[in-house]
Amino acid sequence: MPQLDALRAFAVTFVLIFHWFPQEALINKLPNGSIGVTLFFVLSGFLITQILIKNRNQILAGKNTQTAVYKNFIVRRALRIFPIYYLFLTVIYFTLPETSDISKFPLYYYLYGYNILLHQTGNWGDLLSPLWSLSVEEQFYLFWPTVILLTPRTQLRSVIIFTIILGLGTRIWWALNGNSQGVMTLTCLDSFGIGALWSYIVEEQPETIPVFRKQLLWATLLALVCFAYLITQPYTSFFRIYQRTILSVLSLYFIVHATLGFRGMAGRILTNPALIFMGKISYGIYLYHMVVSGYITGPVLNKLSRFSPISLQDPWIHRIASFILLILLSSLSWFLIEKPINQLKRYFTYSKSAA
Repeated sequence: MPQLDALRAFAVTFVLIFHWFPQEALINKLPNGSIGVTLFFVLSGFLITQILIKNRNQILAGKNTQTAVYKNFIVRRALRIFPIYYLFLTVIYFTLPETSDISKFPLYYYLYGYNILLHQTGNWGDLLSPLWSLSVEEQFYLFWPTVILLTPRTQLRSVIIFTIILGLGTRIWWALNGNSQGVMTLTCLDSFGIGALWSYIVEEQPETIPVFRKQLLWATLLALVCFAYLITQPYTSFFRIYQRTILSVLSLYFIVHATLGFRGMAGRILTNPALIFMGKISYGIYLYHMVVSGYITGPVLNKLSRFSPISLQDPWIHRIASFILLILLSSLSWFLIEKPINQLKRYFTYSKSAA
């Protein structure tokens, strides 16, 4: 499903816009950071749940065991996300400790609990603040396989719907108690659950796909109306509560159509090789983008300014240079570290029909 890689490229681009442009800029009138992160969450909910449902069906058919599936799932996830995450954290810990709370609370970062720390401190000025979403995803990876593998087949849809309600309900409860950060894993479950619902339809009830798409169209139109209203209102806790659910529905619309294959102009855009490649390296882009913009681009431009007849201090030049350097760094990360380590997944394969 290459179009899903292209959606990843759009998701990480929204995050870059949010962090690289002033908050008061017109382009950030939209909650670009939330759009990008929510799209990532819904994508994860869909893809991870699809893998788990396929494997659960293999277990029910007597072709695999729960222990083997869980072990392979965790190992494969670790091979994908651990290497550059821990390398990056360690570099920051020793070279830029003053830019983050990592020097004070390293275990929160190294044990994928940073979202818990951010929930307590509210320190969005931390250079590593974007890592809260990676902590959420890792925590989701740890418990969600157990939910999918142990839930009876006849109850799975109900459990997924309950997960969606739990995510929204938890955000409401926390907001009523004075914390509307929405960075705890429980407060993100509606996004994962909405993605999981589509994987359930695809794997368990494919005959209902046409009906589901019609229902989704109406849900998307309603979400668009709600979103248009919310962005005209002050950014209050009320906005935070419902924004993620609304964005999750909108994200699902694009994921569903990308799964089935967009056609026409949208299809040509989402099958663009450059976008697909950017989606493949989006993990590195997300991980490195704050450091590149804040600590690498400036020195590089200062060096280049000796040979340039024009000023290189313009914000747009800084952003373009940051993007180029970020793509270069993320590409090197992919080819030199991530891709070779990913190839080790062949030693931890699912059955062919469940891969």
